[in-house]
Amino acid sequence: TTTILSSFVEQVGGERVTVISIVPPGVCPAHYDITPSDVYAVSRASLILYSGFEPWLDNLIKTSGNVNVTKVKIGGPWHPYTAALTYVRRVRDALSNVLPEYSDIFEDNARMVCEEINATAQEIMNNATRLGVSDVKVVCMLWQKGFVEWMGFQIVATYLPPERMSLSDVMTLTNTAEKEGVALVIDNLPSGYSLGAKLAADIGAQHVILTNFPGAIPGTETYAKMIKYNAKQLFDAVKRYQLIQGEIRELNESLKAANLYVKILAATTVIFLVTTVVEAILLYRRRI
Repeated sequence: TTTILSSFVEQVGGERVTVISIVPPGVCPAHYDITPSDVYAVSRASLILYSGFEPWLDNLIKTSGNVNVTKVKIGGPWHPYTAALTYVRRVRDALSNVLPEYSDIFEDNARMVCEEINATAQEIMNNATRLGVSDVKVVCMLWQKGFVEWMGFQIVATYLPPERMSLSDVMTLTNTAEKEGVALVIDNLPSGYSLGAKLAADIGAQHVILTNFPGAIPGTETYAKMIKYNAKQLFDAVKRYQLIQGEIRELNESLKAANLYVKILAATTVIFLVTTVVEAILLYRRRI
């Protein structure tokens, strides 16, 4: 149904399978409207993998008239990466059940996919540790919480899709973010990003847009590439924030130094004037 599933199927199944993803990667699956091409695709399918948040799926299968299709729920979150490894194994098992003659190939492919994900996750964690993200406070869209939390960021608040946020919710979120000194506001691309953009602008934080579906952004065609991309967006935002904060600190120090200089100059001027007046008085008295 989605590219998080189709990307794993393509990697594990290889040339043994033909894969069609129904929902485009930048679209929220819960709000997707099925098309005639989707009906046709399902009518010819042997296997349908789904996550469980596709309210239109049963109607789509019924409309297609395909009574022989095998329907397998993979389900559950795919962040952090350990959950994605479970996805890979479930995809492997689903393909092996439908095409048992290729089960050894699916096993080997799944192992390589898991190795790639593990290596990418380790690289991300090494970079996160070096950058000190555990000291960085963020506000995060709920669908990205698992990934952001795994990386070690301090999540002070999460928020729902904009259509499910009341004005009171937004005000509470803004107040919390300001009070905590949040550095990043992290959005989820398929859920929309206008709310996060305004919040970041209001509190002076960096706005970051992540994707949780492979292929939504060029260069994110697999899960490993997607989390690497997402991590880079977060790392770059942290560096920008730290740079800006450093510049602000330098500016404040310069202002403090300038204020001190002005005070010293003023004090020196006063002393000079007092001294001049005193000398003038003394000189006047001597003449008398």
